[in-house]
Amino acid sequence: MNAIPIARILGFEIRVHVSWAIILAIVAVTVSSEVGRTAPATTELVRWLIGAGIAASFLLSALAHELGHAIAARRAGLPGGPVVLYFFGGAATPSLVATRARDEVVVALAGPAVSLAVGGVLLLVTGVGELVGSGPVQVLGRLALIVSGLNLLLGLVNLLPAYPLDGGRAVRGLVWSRTGDATRGVHLAARIGRLLGLAFATIGLVGILVVDSFDGLLLVLAGWFLVGSARSVERIAAVDVLLEGILVADVMDHDVPGVPPGLTVDTFAGQLLDGTTPASVPVLAGNALLGLVGARQVRRLRRARWAGTRAEDLMISGDALPRVAPSTTLRAVLEQLHRSGLDGLPVLDDGRFTGIVTQRAVAKVLRDRAQTRGAIP
Repeated sequence: MNAIPIARILGFEIRVHVSWAIILAIVAVTVSSEVGRTAPATTELVRWLIGAGIAASFLLSALAHELGHAIAARRAGLPGGPVVLYFFGGAATPSLVATRARDEVVVALAGPAVSLAVGGVLLLVTGVGELVGSGPVQVLGRLALIVSGLNLLLGLVNLLPAYPLDGGRAVRGLVWSRTGDATRGVHLAARIGRLLGLAFATIGLVGILVVDSFDGLLLVLAGWFLVGSARSVERIAAVDVLLEGILVADVMDHDVPGVPPGLTVDTFAGQLLDGTTPASVPVLAGNALLGLVGARQVRRLRRARWAGTRAEDLMISGDALPRVAPSTTLRAVLEQLHRSGLDGLPVLDDGRFTGIVTQRAVAKVLRDRAQTRGAIP
């Protein structure tokens, strides 16, 4: 998903989407140019330092916004996962994992609430700086005003009722609460998101062509983001409908033969790669599950090393290997497969290994249901 891990905060892995490189550059250039225009005596080095500082503050503001979502989700008992910073902060993680309408609304509004609170506090800092009237405190206050504006903008924009913005998720929750149909709210908010995205992109292009404005470029990026994300959310909603009511027990591979930890990869790699067995094989010590070796791990290993590599050297284990139960929904499994990047997940029933659910099995269900429903007039 083009996101780079950078840190771990409050138990959450923090990842930054590569699009932030463009966003931070635009913010730094814009602020630096504005400082040069309003304070010509400022040296070029100081202008760039201020621009870089404001850009970094914007990134931290987006992080605070996203952590607001993550903490609210954890308090609601929702599955944890990496915190991914996209453009507009919490706007871009459209995984539809909430199981209750109330949780969807609370988690959606937590991010904007944090941004608006941070913006309000920084406005107070600005007020203190202006009361002092001169010196470093006033300069700090005026810089705080810029960051305050960015936070207020982040909070208010995310309240727009358009998927995948937080306001769109709130709309989903509210429609879900009133109608009992979560999908209806998704499609409504996604349509609004697409229209807003096209409007932003059009206004931005006009701004670039008419006044050669950096603001126009930001609007184009925002529009591109909204349109693309709205389409992604609609695809996810369609998948949710196709997987509705299906559990792991319905599609899992039972009685999957395991391999001992000391077995070398060359003895089982061919079966994994040719599709004659499930795309993942469990590594077992007796009846105890130690880990899982998937086709993806085998492909990454040079063939010349197969004979010298044991299953335990290649397997995914520990916290990196999610476990699921037979009663887990297939939609939740798909989310975990996506997050982990694995070919399959072990199925445990009361702590006992009973089989594997694979990407191949999920894809077959989606294909079969799509064909069946497509055949219905």
